Amino acid sequence: MRDLPEDVELENRPCPNGCASFDSVVLEGEDRLHGLPGRFLVVRCRGCGLMRTNPRPTGATMGAYYPSDYGPYASSLAEPAPLAQIPGWRRRFRAWIGLTPQRVPDMRPGRMLEVGCASGAYLARMQREGWSVEGIEFSDTAAAQARSRGINVQTASIESAVPPSEPVDLVTAWMVLEHVHEPVLALTQIRNWIKPNGWLAASVPDAGSLVHAMFGELAYDLHLPNHLFHYTPKTLTAVLRRAGWQVERIWWQRNPNTFLQSLERFARLRKRARLLRFAEWLRTAPGAGRLRATLGLLLGLTRQSGRMEVWARPSASDPQQPR
Repeated sequence: MRDLPEDVELENRPCPNGCASFDSVVLEGEDRLHGLPGRFLVVRCRGCGLMRTNPRPTGATMGAYYPSDYGPYASSLAEPAPLAQIPGWRRRFRAWIGLTPQRVPDMRPGRMLEVGCASGAYLARMQREGWSVEGIEFSDTAAAQARSRGINVQTASIESAVPPSEPVDLVTAWMVLEHVHEPVLALTQIRNWIKPNGWLAASVPDAGSLVHAMFGELAYDLHLPNHLFHYTPKTLTAVLRRAGWQVERIWWQRNPNTFLQSLERFARLRKRARLLRFAEWLRTAPGAGRLRATLGLLLGLTRQSGRMEVWARPSASDPQQPR
């Protein structure tokens, strides 16, 4: 927690589930995506098991760790192929074996909101499929790129965002909840924006996977300090429940990238030249495509891909407000 970027301030925050302040240190790490300065602790709440980055940059100063070339913003510039252009048998087969990420429940297109929409590629695709879309994005640069597609996107955090003009049928949050400073507050807010029979579809890294156990501070999706919370299926379910959501389904993406990126980072930093060449080949070579797909399938089926998706609906009980 030394040598921070200029104007970055840190804060200590308790567990959002309202647990007593008894934490154990899990690890210490740094920003390995952009190499920005600072060392940060990940702690585990001894009450509920939820892991979080603490101390952490405040919401007002966290922007220093989201430069304009932040990787997820750039990766969302390219629009995914419309589902209508993918043959029906292939869509059904990919869905059946779990190769389709960012899936939503089977429902008619209606009103949808994407929180953390980045540059708007997913919203653009959903709009082409008949959805009435809008988004929320923390980054001014990414939000402006999304608006350039003709999509209504406000620049705000979830906690400070203006509610949709009317309740929505679907809220999506792809790799977002780990970035949120106050997840219970944010998820409670989202619950107030959605119809009683609506859905939340979200994805988060799985901090309980073998990838994290094997690589520790070098795990690709640890991503300090941007990832403020480090969920497992149990702790993600607990946070959602506290915010008034009932989890309907959790599954693991059939995606090997978390493992492969972690292996490549480990090999590079440990100066293992042969292992690095193999990891780079396996991650990028066209000839390794089938091997990557097989590895991703195996990791997903064994719940070890490091990336999980969840579907949830508003529960009948009222949210439990943070203490």
